[in-house]
Amino acid sequence: MAKLEGIILLNSGVAELQIVDHGGHKIESVRREYSDNDFELSKFSTEVMQRALAQLQRFQQLLRDYGVKDVRLFGSESLSKMPNAVYFVDQVENVTGLDLRWLNANQENYYRQLALRVHNQKFLNKANTFVLGVSSTRIDLSYFEQQQFKFSQHASIGPVRLTQSILEMTSGITQLLTFASEFINSKLDDFWHMLPPFKQVETLVVLGTSMLNTVFNDAKKTTVVDKKNLQVLVTDFNYMNDQEISDKYDLDTKDIWMIYMEAVLVLEIMSHIGSEYIQISDLTVIDGLVTKDTTAQEDIITAARGIADRYMVEEKHREIVLEYAWRLFDRLKKIHRLDTRDRLLLGVAALTHDVGSFINSQRHYQYSEEILEGIDFHGLSTTEQHMIAAIARYHSAETPDNALRAIQEFSPKQRIRIAKMASLLRLADALDDSRLQKIEKLTVSIQNDHITVIGHTALDLQLEIYIFSQKAYFFEAVFGLPIVLKRQEKRSNA
Repeated sequence: MAKLEGIILLNSGVAELQIVDHGGHKIESVRREYSDNDFELSKFSTEVMQRALAQLQRFQQLLRDYGVKDVRLFGSESLSKMPNAVYFVDQVENVTGLDLRWLNANQENYYRQLALRVHNQKFLNKANTFVLGVSSTRIDLSYFEQQQFKFSQHASIGPVRLTQSILEMTSGITQLLTFASEFINSKLDDFWHMLPPFKQVETLVVLGTSMLNTVFNDAKKTTVVDKKNLQVLVTDFNYMNDQEISDKYDLDTKDIWMIYMEAVLVLEIMSHIGSEYIQISDLTVIDGLVTKDTTAQEDIITAARGIADRYMVEEKHREIVLEYAWRLFDRLKKIHRLDTRDRLLLGVAALTHDVGSFINSQRHYQYSEEILEGIDFHGLSTTEQHMIAAIARYHSAETPDNALRAIQEFSPKQRIRIAKMASLLRLADALDDSRLQKIEKLTVSIQNDHITVIGHTALDLQLEIYIFSQKAYFFEAVFGLPIVLKRQEKRSNA
């Protein structure tokens, strides 16, 4: 039998399991509710915790029946925010032996889009496409041109959060439609200002709107809905009582508020980007978690460029530092022994390490760390985001190297990874210290007792060689090998 893999995802009140083969093809899919909370769990009660653990054990039995040994367990960001989540993690490990890894909202959006790339590529084949990801507490709006990811922007205004906020404020409100629309617009005002330029799209692809899907579901993988139909739905919900709505749309009355908020929110997005239709897909985060496609990692680099643009990082310098950093990484693999994920993180750090100069060029590395600590990086885990911030701080020769030892947030192995990537970034940054992109070609020679980096150029490299030597001592401390920069005259084409 082919080797199978099991992926389990715990959402707020719902557990999902998919079993896939080595190619990512679905063998089995199971979805079970373990809580009937109308909105969202505020904490794990003992009863809910026991139900979730029991469901995990049932999943494990199914996995054993299939002979699956490779099992990964993930939890949604909404669950990780609960005050007693740490106790639940411990209970999961004690009862099931599984290691629960939390996803943040940026990862959830990334994996939904990854599922779309793999399973519904046709949605991205148009000249330009907007993809709206909806989770309980936030929305993510991503934009593609010619199948290429351009940007993603989020707002903390998901349907659950909206429902809770508006229900608390609408006592005595008669024109609920107007009130909800104005309230959502006020929360989205900054969101629209932060969006980069885009072209209007006729159809908005929507992921994660499970409530709307129950209304418009036509038993297909995707459902196309006209804006007018969505407006009729909102109007009905505004003027009908709950029983009338339940009868007309065949809904459980407890779901009405959630469906209403999803519909109003989607309509506001459609109006702003000029869409007349939505395509509701049933693809979820777990569909992205099981895929073997990794091409969307380039989206993470694109999103990093967007962050650099926002903080006006000089484009030529950041791009050449990225090129140099990856060149050093690739040529020194047997020295650093880092993996492909570390290469990606190094690339993100190379593009964003100078964001602190937006505040002040003096001690900019400190400001870079502060800014990057607070930024949501598309597709990266929370730990990876904090690693990027640390690498940015320690890319400067002004930062004490031994300060890395004092970072309690990271494990010893993570601190070593940060030190290795920071040392590479220091050297890459030094290679363009003049900001003139002098080096046309970079080669690396590894000897038993030293490493030589050769910059091929017709220009003078005295500044780069001096700064490189100043930053090289950190590399030597980390790897135990001296490294030097030498200039080689670029040969004439004549």
